[in-house]
Amino acid sequence: MADLNDPARLAELHGAMLRTEADALLDACVARAAKLARAPIAFVSLVVRHIQLLRAHHGLPLELAVSCATSRSNSFCQLVVRDDVPLVVEDALRDHRVPKDLVESYGIRAYAGVPVRVHGHAIGSLCALDVVPRRFEPRIIHGLEQLALDVAGRLSELVERDAPLGSADLQERLVRIEQATRVLERALMALAPVIAAAQNAAGLRSHAPQVDGMHATPSALVTLASLRAAVGCWRDMGSVADELCDEAAAVASSAPAASGLVTAARVLARSMAEVGPLVRLAEGVLEGTLEETAAERGRSLVLRGAIDAHEAACAAVSEIRAGALRARGATSSGAAL
Repeated sequence: MADLNDPARLAELHGAMLRTEADALLDACVARAAKLARAPIAFVSLVVRHIQLLRAHHGLPLELAVSCATSRSNSFCQLVVRDDVPLVVEDALRDHRVPKDLVESYGIRAYAGVPVRVHGHAIGSLCALDVVPRRFEPRIIHGLEQLALDVAGRLSELVERDAPLGSADLQERLVRIEQATRVLERALMALAPVIAAAQNAAGLRSHAPQVDGMHATPSALVTLASLRAAVGCWRDMGSVADELCDEAAAVASSAPAASGLVTAARVLARSMAEVGPLVRLAEGVLEGTLEETAAERGRSLVLRGAIDAHEAACAAVSEIRAGALRARGATSSGAAL
């Protein structure tokens, strides 16, 4: 039985994998999975620390298609990753192994999922789901396992495609990293009151997330304008964080002792991915593509993860900046990194 929070497993979840834009090859895999299993729903999940990110999907309810996530704790896929073997559920109402949240909210009754492995680690699942109790024949499981190999290959290609190219002066890269952390810190501060508003509405706690030891704007003061600004900040954060991860990898390749920057940057990328579902739900409401009732159902699945991930992202940004400053001081003084 694997530890879902094993750092080695989580380290395989690169930022390039965790983006939610459509990918034709992954979309084709889930469409083929649904057809193979004759099931109305299929998706590729990536099991992160707090959520399962739905990286490609077919037939999902609207709010899940918007958020592209559910909480890890109420997912079936966490069991696939934990045990690193296929999981077949013929009737979720009667199966004591699986959480009942998705059964009660969306009527999921049957499930067949197989591990998606990268470098020997199960990072997620390719699965098919149905809303009626049923069996999944061995040929279906075998077919899903073959498709999971294609999924893993595509995810690895996305990471390789985004590998940093070219070279630059080490000091220049460290300056860019420091600058990027300041941009990200401001964006995270803009997100804080929106998360606070959501958690207060859910009655989780009465105070807003903290950024650099200071409370964010009280949730009562959140307006539509600030909500739109927060959504925009989160969107902008993506490209900045991607560049930061690339720069950190390049720095570590020439200064191995700075590998801590890479670790913190990957924590940041994963944390941003876990805040993303809540932001996408807010965006759906703002754009009128998602009704409040549906948004509330989706929010209840991802809110706790978003709170924890926002705090982790703030800590990661601070750690990255501190590491970059230490490395700059060491290189400018001629000390060995």
